[in-house]
Amino acid sequence: MNYKTAVCACAALICIAPAWAQDEDEGAAPSKAAGPSMVTIYGLIDQGVEYVNNVAKGKTATTNVFRTGDGTATSYFGIRGSEDLGGGTKAIFDLQGGFMPNNGTSRQGGRLFGRQSYVGLDGTFGRLTFGRQYTMRFFATSFINPFGTGAQGLTTLDNGIANARADNSISYRYFLGDFETGVNYSFGRDAVNGNSAAASNCPGDTSPSNQCREYSAMVKYEGHTWGVASSYERNYGGTSATFGGLTSPKLTDSRFTLGGYFKISKAKVGVGWIRRDDEGISTPKSNLFWLTSTVPVTPFIYFDSMLAQLKYDHSPNKALIVVLRGEYLLSKRTFLYLTGEHIHNYGKLALSATTITPVPTPTAGGSQISIIAGIRHTF
Repeated sequence: MNYKTAVCACAALICIAPAWAQDEDEGAAPSKAAGPSMVTIYGLIDQGVEYVNNVAKGKTATTNVFRTGDGTATSYFGIRGSEDLGGGTKAIFDLQGGFMPNNGTSRQGGRLFGRQSYVGLDGTFGRLTFGRQYTMRFFATSFINPFGTGAQGLTTLDNGIANARADNSISYRYFLGDFETGVNYSFGRDAVNGNSAAASNCPGDTSPSNQCREYSAMVKYEGHTWGVASSYERNYGGTSATFGGLTSPKLTDSRFTLGGYFKISKAKVGVGWIRRDDEGISTPKSNLFWLTSTVPVTPFIYFDSMLAQLKYDHSPNKALIVVLRGEYLLSKRTFLYLTGEHIHNYGKLALSATTITPVPTPTAGGSQISIIAGIRHTF
């Protein structure tokens, strides 16, 4: 804790620049206007109270749970900086760490800067960065997923939604008006030992062949009234200790994504599809479809909704979710929310309606409801 405090304090003494920090705003195009060197401390904290029913206590017994956790987004803090090098080129860096506000512990396998940790150059030629950072799949899905990396929504059907990152990576993105394209290559996608998608013990880097490599590519158009994006990502396996069944470089986990949105007045409707081939499990091929909407009722009240289904090929295993959320804005940085998800599992699936840890799974083939009331603040 002393080390983390010292890092933040030193950055504050260098230069603190005011900013409207928003969740996942790393996706914004680079500014064309050169500016002075600066360092910005920013972040988000989300905390709520959750009710979950039908939590499995055995093969058939269930119970209900009340607890705290973050609901609409995973909490984080960050230190972001840039230096004007002249000629429209800037040196940039971003250090972003996730944490659990209910107990103060670090996310992403206990890393200090587990969300992002990169340095690079930004200019008219595009953006070239090196380090731990988002893969291209993140940028292709985040703009049509209003529930983001929160405890409900797509994260309950695909654990990669909240963990589209890679260690040891080189990333390039190019912006041309409303168009964007990008590629990412990782020499070792996850160096931290753990038992989740956020820490999967696949360091690679100096390993032979494709062990623990990752590559992804993306194209996107994000206009004022409509947008569309597509991406492809492949993750290679590692050793017998690697999480998720990818116990060999010959085994891969691939996702093709396609989605878009359109606006009707001030309302936004999004649709998306992820075709996945995960060779680390017994039924590797699956389709994830979703439909979302965001509707502003007043300048201070918003409603988000989602209908999504995950279905495995040649298997009875599938899951259907319905998610509803209401938000009341107290200011530009702070809002109250009430959000709920209902999930119905089929076959032998036992996915939960929430990703707050520990994840309270229902019985196989069972249904579950999660309701969270909380407050979110950005700084």
